[in-house]
Amino acid sequence: MRPIEKEAVLADKDMVKTYTKYQNAKRDLIDQIGNYCVYCNMRLPTSLAVEHVQPKKRQGHLELSWDNFLLACINCNSSKGNKDINETNLDDYYWPDIHNTHLAFIYLNDGRVEVNTNLTHAQQMKAKETLDLVGLQKYPDTEDASDSRWKDRKEAYQQATRFVTLLHECTQTGSRSQAIEFICTCAIDKGFFSIWFSVFEAHDDVKVALIAAFKGTANCFDMTDHYRPIPRTADL
Repeated sequence: MRPIEKEAVLADKDMVKTYTKYQNAKRDLIDQIGNYCVYCNMRLPTSLAVEHVQPKKRQGHLELSWDNFLLACINCNSSKGNKDINETNLDDYYWPDIHNTHLAFIYLNDGRVEVNTNLTHAQQMKAKETLDLVGLQKYPDTEDASDSRWKDRKEAYQQATRFVTLLHECTQTGSRSQAIEFICTCAIDKGFFSIWFSVFEAHDDVKVALIAAFKGTANCFDMTDHYRPIPRTADL
């Protein structure tokens, strides 16, 4: 789950943009953070929805609030549904526009997402609640099941792993920079920032290129320490 920066949109120099329909915020969200579901990180040129962190059916006063908007795919949006998220339990979850959500999870080569066991017990419980909220631990028994997010993650992991070999080969031939450019092009087309970032853990130049390539990625990686992910808040 990629940590993102989301800033208020200005209608002009002095006024913050407001929306008469929440759907109208979609273009502004995409301009800032790209065509990606903020939860599963899948790239979707179409079919992304403006998602309300606090459901509009329960918190009607936030239906048109920019601070309550994110982008989500059909599966993440439907899994989250109208679960009663409000000011009293908002802090029970990790949010990509507030926390460094890359720290919360581990991505495995079979498409599974697991809670990072390096976290404290309280943080692990919170990370698990976040996974459950959007259904990122759903692993169908058959590959033709309707929820294929796990399969898409698996394919992204396999592709990124193949590109590690490509990077080594291109380094030997003096074309490493071209390889990194190609890797980033493929990554932004595929999505799943955290998978690519994890697979290329040992390659600082690729990691910094990935951060730059995925627009709207939050600045929560320590450039003085191999771009190690660092917390954005006291919690994560």
